[in-house]
Amino acid sequence: MMPKNKRLLLLPLLTLLLACDDNTEAADERTLDKQGSVEVTLATAHLDSTKDVLTTVTTVYAKGEIVRTITRRDTLPSLGNTTQEAENDNGDTQTVTVPKDYEVFVTLK
Repeated sequence: MMPKNKRLLLLPLLTLLLACDDNTEAADERTLDKQGSVEVTLATAHLDSTKDVLTTVTTVYAKGEIVRTITRRDTLPSLGNTTQEAENDNGDTQTVTVPKDYEVFVTLK
């Protein structure tokens, strides 16, 4: 059984994640209730042709202040490359090779 205080921290995180969408501009305009919430940011970056980096930043807010910021970086194997159509400034399309991106899924318990 999970302690009550941990369950209370999961509620704001769940609310935050359910409110997320693919529009990053809209996410920047929202205000976060900093009286008691946890903000989690996940990002991947291509390090080289064989490795990617997953960065997880967790920010804990209480009583209007940041209580703690935790940053974690993990090295992951690269997924390789893929090809896709791209358009330049002149409107010409061409096939380019780009690194494959990881898909991120979040499960809360």
